[in-house]
Amino acid sequence: MDTNLNPFVIMGDIPSEFFCDREKETARLTQEIAGRGTDMLLLSQRRLGKTALVSHCFNQSPIKENFYTFYFDILHTSSFQEFVYEFGKEVFERLMPLGQKVMVSLLQTIKSINHKFSVDPLNGMPIYSLELGNISSPEYTLSEILECLEHADKPCVIAIDEFQRIARYPEKNIEALLRGKIQHLRNTRFIYAGSERHVLAEMFSSPKRPFYNSTLSLSLEPIALDRYTEFATRLFEQFGKHIERPTFEALYRYFAGNTFCIQKTLHYAYNATHVGKTCTLDIINQSLNEILADNEHTYRENLSRIPSKQKAVLYAIAIDGVAQQVTGMDFITRHSLGSASSIQAAIRVLLDNDWITMREKQYSVSDLFFAVWLKRLSGTPAYVE
Repeated sequence: MDTNLNPFVIMGDIPSEFFCDREKETARLTQEIAGRGTDMLLLSQRRLGKTALVSHCFNQSPIKENFYTFYFDILHTSSFQEFVYEFGKEVFERLMPLGQKVMVSLLQTIKSINHKFSVDPLNGMPIYSLELGNISSPEYTLSEILECLEHADKPCVIAIDEFQRIARYPEKNIEALLRGKIQHLRNTRFIYAGSERHVLAEMFSSPKRPFYNSTLSLSLEPIALDRYTEFATRLFEQFGKHIERPTFEALYRYFAGNTFCIQKTLHYAYNATHVGKTCTLDIINQSLNEILADNEHTYRENLSRIPSKQKAVLYAIAIDGVAQQVTGMDFITRHSLGSASSIQAAIRVLLDNDWITMREKQYSVSDLFFAVWLKRLSGTPAYVE
């Protein structure tokens, strides 16, 4: 066994042997897409493993062998033009390695932007040299991309992460436009994934909205403590290292089962634990310190861009961990905040900019590592115990 290999993977595709649990979710998503041809809505908190699950499903044999698969994240897009740009980039980059025949079909179909594809002089393959400004008619370009996929020699699966973002585009009726183009496709399936449940619930369950009743829904919850504990302790043992159950359970509780934060901390802690030795709470906290130090510059830059009133509310939510009744006197008094109306205004902006998330009228900082950093910056102790 290669003891230099870190089994707690935090980048790229996760090999099946290092993928924790999600058997039921994997089977359901794979069956609905590959077996029944059903579009799916995948709901989850931020950093709970949506992307990893989609990638894992794409690597299951029913999909991997019989479908072309595409994934793109639109969290940081701010217009329909950017949406089409990211979609086109993903389609081009996924199809390019598949050979000349596929690429010729793509270039012949996407006429509105094919003049921006150049050719690599060394291997003769097309190069995606498109710039955002080249998409002058995004609706037309999107139609061409979908037309290409609709006539592909295999069915296609398109996963769009943070799909709720389209509700914030400045262009009008984007939902209706997308639904109008998608509903008639026969060779293409869709996975709509997102973390803002209240927005997506309204988008897909309100009879007034274009995507009403167009998908089946799958909700992703934290991996069960027992399953995650068994997984972590087994991998440490498998590579000649150890972690006690209470140590892992303390880490799990600290991050409330958040997959990304647990996995990243374990990645660092595994590297810091010598073969034959045991990963302790001290090592876990040292690893957490290292993660925060690695990201400190980014955190300070982010914080500097947030206005003072919003920043005060962000600190308050970070200190509470999960904040509720944020306009109540208890919350306002404890954190020395302003009026209820100013807090409501700050909350709206923080939600719009994805600094915080809301679930069942409870608020938390979207990036839990950032939340820990904010707590420490405010003088509040924040360590795994």
